[in-house]
Amino acid sequence: IGLFSGGGAFAETKVLINKDIPTRDLDTSYLNQIFAMQTRRWPNGAPIHVFVLPSTDPRHREFVVNHLKSQAHQMDRIWNRMLFTGTGKPPTVVSSERDMYVKILNTPGAIGYVSADYPVEDVHVLGEKEK
Repeated sequence: IGLFSGGGAFAETKVLINKDIPTRDLDTSYLNQIFAMQTRRWPNGAPIHVFVLPSTDPRHREFVVNHLKSQAHQMDRIWNRMLFTGTGKPPTVVSSERDMYVKILNTPGAIGYVSADYPVEDVHVLGEKEK
């Protein structure tokens, strides 16, 4: 069983990765490093571009809790500290799932998430097998 397989109430968001990144499988620890902006390049050397919904969005909270095993306010704290100390920049915040999907589709190295039932194509969905 893969790390993100299973279903039920906990599968309310899915992680999307731009199709130029040859992976559909990341463990929670690596995903955490990406979204905490600690890992800035994919294994193939391509820069990672992280997109998130606003921290007040319920889908953002669901993603952080169920995929990162953290809390939204903890991620906000990490991102704010980076911003205020000048040690990095936080992820790019997008206004909607449509905006998220379009950015991931059109930005090489992009990663983000949408609702589990949001229709997507031409992107990798974490944990999904190649069709």
